[in-house]
Amino acid sequence: MPAWSEIKDLKEIATLNEQLHLKLRAALRHTEMRTIGTPGGSFIRKVRFQRSAGKDVFWWIGKLSKDGRSLHNNFGHGTPAALDPLTIDLQFNLPRKKFSRTRGGSFLRHDKTGIVMMAHRGIATLGHGRVKLDVLFENTDSSLLEANTSAGAKEFLPISNIDSPSLILDISRFSASVRRIVRGQGQRKTSRNGGGERPPVRRGAGLTELRAYFKEYSGQRKTLNPRTVVAECYHGDVVAALRRALDKYPEPLKSREIDLVGYKGKKAFLFEVKTSADTQSVYTAVGQLAVHGATAAKSLGKLPERAIVLPQRPIPRLHEILTTKLGIRFLTFTRSPKGRVTISGLEGLS
Repeated sequence: MPAWSEIKDLKEIATLNEQLHLKLRAALRHTEMRTIGTPGGSFIRKVRFQRSAGKDVFWWIGKLSKDGRSLHNNFGHGTPAALDPLTIDLQFNLPRKKFSRTRGGSFLRHDKTGIVMMAHRGIATLGHGRVKLDVLFENTDSSLLEANTSAGAKEFLPISNIDSPSLILDISRFSASVRRIVRGQGQRKTSRNGGGERPPVRRGAGLTELRAYFKEYSGQRKTLNPRTVVAECYHGDVVAALRRALDKYPEPLKSREIDLVGYKGKKAFLFEVKTSADTQSVYTAVGQLAVHGATAAKSLGKLPERAIVLPQRPIPRLHEILTTKLGIRFLTFTRSPKGRVTISGLEGLS
């Protein structure tokens, strides 16, 4: 049974939205009147930027819908003081007068700890149409989170704990990830209409086959352990840091199910990343390595060695059994308050 529940009370949603606004106003201090371009036409609004200069600077607009029925939060990245219109990366919209699941935004509460998570339903637009939910969920599969709703258990894309010190960074990265996925769909649509060719993702029997590494959404995995709930949405950041630390050739690979396959020296490794080092997370990682080994071997032509990446080593007895009996390697990572991830133990792989 999911450990999270969707918040439906409109007053509470409005209160949480105002808390979000207070945090965004405090962090995004530079304001400009800018034109915002949308498929339905442009509008001019005061925009709050994270910085007063630079490219791809995170920005936000908070407003009511024209009919007053929903609370709108538009996020994007652009250049301050530029003349070109800004493009919205992510709409985090919430119901105001009547609860509805037709808006993209949602707040989830952890049943045991009371922690509130910003989450998204996967509703995104491409031109005048919508991007299929499966497309967003496929590219961010490792970060799906299941929650109880009055319509049954539903899957969401977690964005950030609303009280996280890295809230702004988490929203910025999530919105950039949605932009990447949506633009990728636009490029594939152009290709089908006569544009440049884009290689399709090959499907295997059951599991997705490996393909070139893609930067996944930095999100928290599903978990029912309250001790791991405070882990922020940074799984994808750890995978990205690991990818940068490995050899560039042969190119690292991944899939929906497999975090990463890469080389260190002449050895190929299958990696599973967990943001918690508790026993259950380690057991899950071991099972995933066992199941995915055959898929990795099919793509590589040989069975790779196996490694688990954790925020700290597991309990000594478990560590000893897995390393000596099963030959599993362990790496650890640290994450700074500013979100920088450092991988340790790579020197022991080659």
